[in-house]
Amino acid sequence: MSARERLAQAQAELVHALGAGAPVPAGFDSARVLAAAQSLLHKRRRGVERAWPPLAAALGADFAVRFEHWARTHPMSVEPDALAEGRRFAASLQDEGRLPAQVSGVLMDFDARWRLTPAGERVRRRGFWLVVRRDVTTRRFRVALRLPGGRVLR
Repeated sequence: MSARERLAQAQAELVHALGAGAPVPAGFDSARVLAAAQSLLHKRRRGVERAWPPLAAALGADFAVRFEHWARTHPMSVEPDALAEGRRFAASLQDEGRLPAQVSGVLMDFDARWRLTPAGERVRRRGFWLVVRRDVTTRRFRVALRLPGGRVLR
C-alpha cells in the first residue's frame, strides 16, 4: 500500500470516527477526536433546533437527548442540511409513535414544498403538489396543497 493510499484510508477512518461514532483510528489522540465528534454532534443539534423550532419546542428538554441518540445512529451527510436532517429525525419519531401532534402541520408544509432524495438531500418540488394525511388523534384527514410559486394551503 502506498503512502497516499494509507493517508486516504486514515482520513476515511477519521471521518467515520467524527461523524458516525466509529472507533478512533490508530495514530490519533482519542480524547481530541471524541471531543471533536461531540462538538459536531452539538452543532448538528443546534442546526436542527434553529431549522425546526416547532419540533424543538414540542419536545422541550427531551429534544437534545432524543436528537443526540438519533444522530449517533444516523451519520451526517457530506453536505449537512439542517432542514433535511430535521425532517429525517421527525420521520424517525413518527415511526416510533413519539411525534408530538402539534408538529404534523409543519411536516405537511415541508412535504408539500420539498422532497428528500434517497441520499438525504432536499429538493424543491415544482408545480402543484398535494399531501393528504390522516391525523392519528382526531382521525380526520388533513390536506396541504402546494401551489406554483411555493405557497401552501392547508
